[in-house]
Amino acid sequence: MIDLEKMAKEHEKLFPNATLESQVWKLEEELKEFQSAETEQDEMKELADVLIVCGGLYRWCPLVARTQADAAYNAIYYIDVSVADFENEVNRKWQINLKRKWEWNGKTYHHIGENE
Repeated sequence: MIDLEKMAKEHEKLFPNATLESQVWKLEEELKEFQSAETEQDEMKELADVLIVCGGLYRWCPLVARTQADAAYNAIYYIDVSVADFENEVNRKWQINLKRKWEWNGKTYHHIGENE
């Protein structure tokens, strides 16, 4: 299981202007991207983003974050992805996020430059 508490500490350093509201908006954005995904691979990538947002949510609402993370873990069974593959994708994307430059737009953060 991904360590949301550890991710929340890293999230606080990476996204100092983030708020509970900004994380809820980010979760909404990532859930919409998951719903729009057309392949199982894309669904897994978007669920990884959802779980990463849960790391941010954990800063303010640990129970909400864990509940949403559990939902993401449950969803991988419906798209036929292993826990190991899912967690590898979460870790891969999180490492990319840690290296990116981020811009605060007053509502949420978005990365600047290359996509991956």
